[in-house]
Amino acid sequence: DAKTTQPNSMESNEEEPVHLPCNHSTISGADYIYWYRQRPSQGPEYVIHGLTSNVNNRIASLTIAEDRKSSTLILHHATLRDAAVYYCILRDHSGTDGAAAVQYLPGGEREGI
Repeated sequence: DAKTTQPNSMESNEEEPVHLPCNHSTISGADYIYWYRQRPSQGPEYVIHGLTSNVNNRIASLTIAEDRKSSTLILHHATLRDAAVYYCILRDHSGTDGAAAVQYLPGGEREGI
């Protein structure tokens, strides 16, 4: 049973990189690491995914540890628009998911999830 864990929240200043960690020590060889984000009053939005190697796109970078037991989502120039709850999800091709969430609050704002 694949499980992921993340911190409850992360903060940074605008235009600084944000590193959102995810631990998934029970990952299997077939599990892909997916990241989604959910902004207030919106549905989840796909951010990035990877299997074994680091991945980059226009939104973020995904760094995957060599043993695949952890990964980090990097938002390179975070702005207020990036404030959201970020979900790290392990997904295999059988459709089984294990998920955790981290809330990113730019500029030191704090609120409950």
